[in-house]
Amino acid sequence: MKVLLVSSGSGARGGGEIFLDYLGKGLSERGHDVLLWIPKHSRMDELAEKCARFARVIRADYHNTYDYRGRSLSTCFNWGNSLRIACEWKGLQPDVIHINKQNLEDGLDLLRAARYAALPNVCTIHLTQTSTYLRARAGWLRDWIARFQLGRYKGVLVAVQERRREMLQYFLPGARTTTIFNGVPGVEASALRSLRVAKRKELGLSARDFLVLGVGRLVEQKRPFLFLRIADELRRRLPGMRFLWVGDGKLAQQWKKTIVDEGLEGAISCAGWQANVLPYLAAGDLLLHVAEFEGLPFVMIEAMSAGLPCAVTRDLSSEIPFLDESNVLFVDDVEELAEKLRHSLVIEQVGKSGRCLVEDKLSVKKMAESYGSIYADAIARCNGGVSPI
Repeated sequence: MKVLLVSSGSGARGGGEIFLDYLGKGLSERGHDVLLWIPKHSRMDELAEKCARFARVIRADYHNTYDYRGRSLSTCFNWGNSLRIACEWKGLQPDVIHINKQNLEDGLDLLRAARYAALPNVCTIHLTQTSTYLRARAGWLRDWIARFQLGRYKGVLVAVQERRREMLQYFLPGARTTTIFNGVPGVEASALRSLRVAKRKELGLSARDFLVLGVGRLVEQKRPFLFLRIADELRRRLPGMRFLWVGDGKLAQQWKKTIVDEGLEGAISCAGWQANVLPYLAAGDLLLHVAEFEGLPFVMIEAMSAGLPCAVTRDLSSEIPFLDESNVLFVDDVEELAEKLRHSLVIEQVGKSGRCLVEDKLSVKKMAESYGSIYADAIARCNGGVSPI
């Protein structure tokens, strides 16, 4: 199939963009012809460069919802843009269009363009929490706009885990929804060992040092200050632990100042943004993931794929049913977490179970296969029941 992947253009370093990179490569490896439609904004340059190795990249004149002062309200009135985009998509002659949205309200004008194009299409939404839930300004109005526009969309809406799909179905009772888990590439054990040795040497770590990682943007959603508090409590119970945050964001300056003010410079540091986090995951001994809300976080499943044990909140595990005490640790009780970290066999078994979970449910291959089936169904519906495969 000729698949047109469409980015809503929210940024080149979030989970939604990682998703396009992994999915596009997975589809290409399965023999599909992949086109990637990406806004021209400079923040998308990094994604465009990554994806050029397996897809034909089209840079488009399109402004993301959050580039408008009026947010989703502004996209209610740009019918001309949607018509222009629809004509552009039709000119590319794809078999199916796949729109990738970060949340409920972004890219609503792209869904309108899909209606105008009248081509088979699907849409993935990573975060299905409402604007009201996310405490956004004028949340009720933004939710009303999102509900109205999404309600007019006739394609299938894909969520990245079942709890997100349930919330989407509750928000849009009449919508066609399904769940396809995010997937990540597998990594050979031998490659992980060599990466671990090299990166730990670069970081100045000895064999006895226990490295705890935080990975993500330094923004409120990721709760980096909670990471600091837990790190401080853990090091008091387990002296000699080292903590490293991999990422950057608007809270970086304040976060680093807090480290200095609390006298944590020797224990906690920041590596900044890294295009490739795998060497850090290989070097680490634990991923501490404390985000307030997520879809299906790529950093967690990438860590699991690398055999790195993950410590998460029980709130996150309640939203992702396949997370349990066999494959993750929990951060809610720091004293209990510290006790488990004293036993190498416990954390080793958690790491192995997490890796098995990814191989079984969360691989790029499975994700690409599932989307291939969704695409075929969308094409069959548009063709009156005749499947292309």
